[in-house]
Amino acid sequence: MKLQGEIQIYPTPQATAQAAAEAFARAAQEAVGRRGAFHVALSGGSTPKLMYAALRGLEVPWPQVHIYFSDERTVGPQDPQSNYHTAKVGLLDFVPLLAGQIHRMEGERDPAQAAADYAALLPAQLDLVLLGMGDDGHTASLFPGTAGLSLGGRVIANQVPQQGTWRISFTFSEINAARERWLLVTGAAKAPVLAQLRRGEGEYPVSQVSDPVWYLDEAAAADLPSNLDSAGS
Repeated sequence: MKLQGEIQIYPTPQATAQAAAEAFARAAQEAVGRRGAFHVALSGGSTPKLMYAALRGLEVPWPQVHIYFSDERTVGPQDPQSNYHTAKVGLLDFVPLLAGQIHRMEGERDPAQAAADYAALLPAQLDLVLLGMGDDGHTASLFPGTAGLSLGGRVIANQVPQQGTWRISFTFSEINAARERWLLVTGAAKAPVLAQLRRGEGEYPVSQVSDPVWYLDEAAAADLPSNLDSAGS
């Protein structure tokens, strides 16, 4: 499948993260104005860390925000590899959120049961799912060649042999049911996959994300056609 959706390109990872943070604040304000709450799923990765730092200085209606996670490693909440832990130390500890507004995946539990329990607590529809993309084209914890690529439902336990572990992850059904999907992708290592997607080559899991907004830096977009607009220029 080809690279689909809206593409925004910024000079640096920091500029990309700042733009995504400002869009997050606007999306939260709009959702609260329309529906009284903002339900957003966060992801792991280096670019979200930069976005978390930027969000701490923006006006966000935090009392009406509910935080979820699109995937999680099978580790406890204090483990540095935990997506929840990354969000906690980078953002959640700095903003006025109550414990009941933060809904973490319990990676320390049996993955299948934790996935089923998480699916049960999700809202009917998420406003926004934030995603990254790995060098192999995976997104959330939906890796190439894994069973999770074709599973339905909302949240699954996905065995990832290339990582030697299980992960808890949203399905593509859940990701694509959200009102919006954003992919935050930075760094030169991501450029080959993006270029192949643009040409309609390769079979990468990320291509199953429907109509996303891509937040790219120039390094990730280096092999894309030069006529694409650079939003941060």
